[in-house]
Formats: sequence, C-alpha cells, structure tokens
Amino acid sequence: MIGREAELSLLNERYNSDRYEMMPIYGRRRVGKTTLLKEFVRDKNGVYFSATRGNIHDNINRLGSRILGIDSKVEMSLDEVLVEVRKRSMNERYLLIIDEYPNLIRKSPEINDILQEFLDEMGESKLFLILCGSSVSIMHHEVLGYKSPIYGRRTGSLEIHPMNIWESMKILNGFDRDDALKIYGMVGGVPMYLLMFDPSLPLNENVERLFLKEDSFFRNEHEFVLMEEFENPFTYFSILQSIADGKNKISEIASCCGLDQATVHKHLKSLMSTDFIEKIAPVDNPEGKSVRYEITDSFLRFQFRRILPIVEYVNDLSSASDSIVNLMETDMGRIFEGICAQHLIKIHPGQIGKWWGSDPINRTQEEIDLVSTSINNGKRIGWFAECKYRNEPVGTEVLETLIHRIALVKGYDETHPVIYSKSGFTESLKERKDVELIDIDDFL
Repeated sequence: MIGREAELSLLNERYNSDRYEMMPIYGRRRVGKTTLLKEFVRDKNGVYFSATRGNIHDNINRLGSRILGIDSKVEMSLDEVLVEVRKRSMNERYLLIIDEYPNLIRKSPEINDILQEFLDEMGESKLFLILCGSSVSIMHHEVLGYKSPIYGRRTGSLEIHPMNIWESMKILNGFDRDDALKIYGMVGGVPMYLLMFDPSLPLNENVERLFLKEDSFFRNEHEFVLMEEFENPFTYFSILQSIADGKNKISEIASCCGLDQATVHKHLKSLMSTDFIEKIAPVDNPEGKSVRYEITDSFLRFQFRRILPIVEYVNDLSSASDSIVNLMETDMGRIFEGICAQHLIKIHPGQIGKWWGSDPINRTQEEIDLVSTSINNGKRIGWFAECKYRNEPVGTEVLETLIHRIALVKGYDETHPVIYSKSGFTESLKERKDVELIDIDDFL
C-alpha cells in the first residue's frame, strides 16, 4: 500500500491495544479511505460495511447480514444489530467499520442518539468501532462537533489527507519528472485520480481522455465532490469559478458572483472547513484586512481554471488538450510553490505562510513565495523562500531581491533566505554562504 503506511500502523496499534476504541475517520472523496480500511480489516475479526444513500431500513438489514456472516437478506432493527455487536465484542476484539456513515444520518439523524446509548454501555468491551465518511462537513458537525450526541465518545480521530509529493511520485513513476509534476498539479495527491493517468500515453492524450471527452472520468467529478459536502452547490460553483479567475478578495468575489459580501463570507467559511480553499494573510499582519482566498484543492483549481471554461465549447479535442498542457507551464510556478512548501516545512518546521506588502522607497508591491515561521527560545524565526520553476539556473539577482524583500517584513528576530530551483543555480550563486539553495532533484 503506497503512502498510507503511517495511517495503517496507527490503526493496527489501536487494534492491538485490545481496549474499547471509537474512531471517526474522514477525508475528501477519492482520497483512499476505503482502500485503507479494507486493508486494515483484512485478517481481523470484524466487518467492513459501506452505507448507501438508499433506504435506511435496507442499510440496517445489510449491516445485520454482514455481521451475521450470511448472504441472504435479514430483517433486523438497529437495536438488534447493536445487541449482536455487543455480544461479539464483550470477550474478544471485534472490529466494526461503517464506511460512508453520513449516508445513514443524512435522513435518519436519530441514529446518533441510538449509537450514543449503545456506546455509553461499551466502555468495558473490546469493540473497535470506526465511523468513516467522505462528507467532511457532516463528519465535523454530526460526529466530531460538540453538539453531536456522540461527541466525547470517541477515543481518537483520523483525517486522511491527500498524499504528499513524494508518495504521489511513486504512483506516477512511469512518467518523466516534468509530466509527473504537471499531473500532480492537475489532481493533487488523490490516489484514485493519480491512478487514472496512463504512462503509456502522452500527457495531452491523457488530458483529452480524462477531462475533455463526453464520457471522461473527470467530466463531472467536481459536481460529485461538491455535492458530497453541500446540498445546494450552485453558489459554491460560482464562488470557486471566480477565485479560479483571479478574484481573491471578498469584494471582488461578491461583485463577480452578484452576491452580497455577507453571503460570500458564509460560503467561504464552508469552503474553508472542507479544505477546498484557504484564507491567506501576510505573515507580519495576519489579522489585517489584506487577505486573499485561494483554491487549495488541486483538482478543483485545475478543473475550474483550465477545464470548465472551455469544455462545453471544444470541437477539436486534440488541439484543446495540447493547449491545456501548454498552459500548465504558466501554472507550474504556483504548483511548484506548493511542492516546495511541503519540503520547507520538513526541513524547517513551522507555520507556513506568504508575505506581500509595499516597498516605501521604490513605491512597488513586493511578494515572497513562502515563509516558515517558528518560535525558538522566545525568538521569532523565519525561513523566507523563493521558488523558481525556470529552465535556466537561478542567479545572484534573485537572492539580492529576496534579501531586499525580507528587510521589508516586520516582527522577525532572525531571518534566513532559501531559494528553490527547477534548473539549478549559477556558479556565482553557489559561492554565496548567506543562502540555502535547494535544487528540485535534492528533494524529489
């Protein structure tokens, strides 16, 4: 299993404790939760069950059949199912995984109340209950939220994030490095998305096959992702499209969507709670009014920025896919920043952010790609990084500009410049001792 070794180890450690455990597990659609849980339950005493959006009575009957280990349909109430679970878990370890748990409580929220009563009596049992869901918002509010009936009954929780760049590159090892980075930029570290790309085909043919054809896998995937979280996703579509188009302030988004700012603010909070977007402020003024909103979900960013504006109007699929791949070159700077951020936080742990502000002398607006901020012995330390995805080596002029920009940032006791490069560095820059230089090959 690529990329989920740590999560699998954590679950096995909990399982081997033999104590009562109730763990909610959640993460966006297609991120690999089901694959992880099926691998975890293998060779263990227990049941994996995936709830559907169908009739709650049918779901309970299916769950009962799985627990009893029979193929034929049974008629059971939820109370009868839980009695059977209690019986099987009192004297030996028993694992019950309910995947897509939000499907059960969307139309039958009383299930949480019944489960609360059940769990309150299970403290001395050997039950390991996992409630898993792709609807992050429902898992946050109805399972993890303090107003939930089962709040406080959990013994832990686990969010499954998209894979990092190193794990993703293992899945994409059939592609050359530059194409693999472009694919990562298109869909991020979502395992199922990455596996859809065929290394025997050129990248433009993959784009045509997966994004542009009428029956393509990703054609309506953005709708499924948003409908997983929001009952009425259409306003969210408009907001995401406006951000993808470069409108990253509330006033700009509201004007573009024809909405008032209060409505936009409410929808932005919902999008942030699902990690689809993030709110960014300069590291030296985090509470100020100079904030931006950016799409952080790589697939949604690519879909809204490059695919949706053209997909309905394409006649020549081959030409369109060529154009999209070429446009990815202009997107790679932003994508490279995200990749470098993953490395920077590994070598210099801290709070990752950005900086932008005014140069009062030159009367210009300046920006620094990445900042990792940490507090050590009462000192505020910053690692300030420029990320250059160019086809030529980076020279000393980039360092001089970075040093000048760092001097504009307020509130740091100690600062360190870092430069990331796709194509290495000039000899004169390599001779400098006042900067940390990191080539892409150094960390991929």
